[in-house]
Amino acid sequence: MSNVLLRSFIVLALLLGSVFTTYVAYPVYADSGFVTVTATNSGGQTMISVSNSANNTGNIVSFTLQITGEGSFKSFNIQNDWTGTKTSPTTLAFSAITPLAPGMTTSFGIKTDQQAPTMTWKTSDGESGQIGVQQTSSNQGGGTIQQPGKNVSSNQSTGKTSATKTIQQPPKGILDTSTFRIIPATPSPNSHIRVVGFSFSALTNLDLYIGNDKIGSFSSDGNGNFVTTVLVPASEQPGSVNFILKDQQNDQKTFSTNIKAPSSRNSSLVTNIPLTLNVDPIYHRGETKTINGTDNPQSTITITLLDPKGNPITTSVVQSDKDGNYAMKNVVPTDRIFGKYSVTASDGKNQVTKQYNVVTTHNISVVSSATRYEPGQIVIINGTSISNQIVHFVVTDPTNQVIYSKDANVTSAGTVSMSYQLDDSAIKGTYEVTVTQGTDLVTIFFGVGQDVSQPITATLDKISYQNTDNPVVSITGPPSSTLNLIIVDPSDTQKFADIVNLGSSGQATYSFNLTSYTPGIYSAVVSHAEEKVQVPFAVGLSTNTGKISLSIVKNSYLPGDNIIIIGTTANANSLLQISLTDPNGQIVKTEQTFSDKTGHFSSFDFNLPSTAIPGTWKLDGTSGVNHSSVPLIVKSSKQAITISLDRASGAYTRGDIVTISGTDAGVTAEVTITINGNSTVIDKLPTSSTNRGDYSTAWQVPRNVNPGTYTVEASSVTGKATISMTIQ
Repeated sequence: MSNVLLRSFIVLALLLGSVFTTYVAYPVYADSGFVTVTATNSGGQTMISVSNSANNTGNIVSFTLQITGEGSFKSFNIQNDWTGTKTSPTTLAFSAITPLAPGMTTSFGIKTDQQAPTMTWKTSDGESGQIGVQQTSSNQGGGTIQQPGKNVSSNQSTGKTSATKTIQQPPKGILDTSTFRIIPATPSPNSHIRVVGFSFSALTNLDLYIGNDKIGSFSSDGNGNFVTTVLVPASEQPGSVNFILKDQQNDQKTFSTNIKAPSSRNSSLVTNIPLTLNVDPIYHRGETKTINGTDNPQSTITITLLDPKGNPITTSVVQSDKDGNYAMKNVVPTDRIFGKYSVTASDGKNQVTKQYNVVTTHNISVVSSATRYEPGQIVIINGTSISNQIVHFVVTDPTNQVIYSKDANVTSAGTVSMSYQLDDSAIKGTYEVTVTQGTDLVTIFFGVGQDVSQPITATLDKISYQNTDNPVVSITGPPSSTLNLIIVDPSDTQKFADIVNLGSSGQATYSFNLTSYTPGIYSAVVSHAEEKVQVPFAVGLSTNTGKISLSIVKNSYLPGDNIIIIGTTANANSLLQISLTDPNGQIVKTEQTFSDKTGHFSSFDFNLPSTAIPGTWKLDGTSGVNHSSVPLIVKSSKQAITISLDRASGAYTRGDIVTISGTDAGVTAEVTITINGNSTVIDKLPTSSTNRGDYSTAWQVPRNVNPGTYTVEASSVTGKATISMTIQ
């Protein structure tokens, strides 16, 4: 039987005296692995050390302490990657932001109001069920708590507990549509790379290897996407390598590339800073936002606000600092009329003007015509929003795959609707509909073949704040449930915690202040039972990004496609604006984001409109004087099938794995890949396309194949496409 980390209970007698004393609790064994808890007391505080044995195969995801006799907890402190909550005067519950892996140890500091309270502890690997033995100081004969379906035995003299249980196979994390890339595509030894993936199962654990060497572990987010940073070992030698991504079932995806020798770059200094102006494009009544920009250091800038008719409202004077940055607050009165306003910045020599819209607090209200549908039925969404503006609908299935997207016009009366016919073979489960207009976003759910299972969601009203703001978190979950809300600071330490009670609608909002928050990137973590969502936000960041690098993961797109954006900034923890522009020069979407403490940023929030015209579109990243742009090709949805290889050179050696992919093969259509050489069919690979018309498969070059040039052909209902490859 495989080693697993079982939930375990044991009494921990802590004598909280003034003399430094060490107490070692009995280790609790689960199969051949175990968890060890020790306690040391010094200066009135007790340190609890929890060690996960290297023999275990399970991670510790929670740790609970409970006083079973007299006494109560006074305070506690935690290390990074953990959060804590005092759920009652006698109980502390700690949850892992990053699970405690086998061979690792973490510590918790506690204070109680008793000299020697009797306590029990419990660890969990996150699996369902209750397994364990509890001993108490008052029951010298010992006792066994045996749960249904579990076999549990107790050894009172040694404090050891053994147990057996049925282990379910871990969920499938890598799907047929899953893909990942590394940035840069040809890294150097001892360099950091960005690993970007999408279309995986939600919240699945993944391991990354170079050949047989494991170099990183991480998890996908709630949408099945991930962006993470790992280090290429310094021992890697230049040449051809395979990056292999594995899930818990040992399914895998491969990305083949080359390791290159390190190179050095020289950066140039900015000697003159032009006048710039940054304004949030959307305002609501009662909000306070920041207008900022750059100019030459110690410059005096005049800021003028103009109403929708062009009449001045206020004029303010600010001065740029030694780095050339300036900022001022802009408060929107609660009675300000809705409409488009202008902001002008002038330093006496140059002038810049930007516009923003004052809109209603809640733009969108939508509802589904039913909460449950059957495969083949038509889903109808009706609602209201700001008139004569585009509303974007995105439908996501239970595997977090986008199955439908549409841009809909709001009528002059403020009504909007969308309809989508489910496939006869539609997956059963809970579907999510995300509706956006500008920066306003709402989410609703419906079930297919079964009732809705309400998931936990959390969204913030903004992505960036000043410490005078009061963020608002919108939370959904099971109706009438109680959720935990924790704010984690830039050092991954708990900053604030509270309880959120959802009403019968399964919705609630929660507001908190940022008065004591220093500049940096924080996270709002909302959890319920074993489910948890995490939303990052920035406080007090500037637009001093330095050089911006912007890239996308595909070269061409179809209308309705999602655009995954990744990039870096020379300066960490900086704000920037990303915008999407069509071939006619019209900005289709713009949003603010920020780089993290390593200078990296990403966005999964951009989708091409379903009516996107073919041509060259453009993505822009702007922060102060810094700017980066990248083109993207949008093709007609009626485009014939395409084919590509994972190496631009098309050169491979015997034994290499070749990834063959393409687009426009038709919706869920059969695709046949044929490899030809000298008019002879070497191999034939059947596969199928997704509901977006994309396809991908892998072929290993036989070790007995002759060197030379070969043709790879893809054929489907939309035609045929070929590409050449060279086997060396």
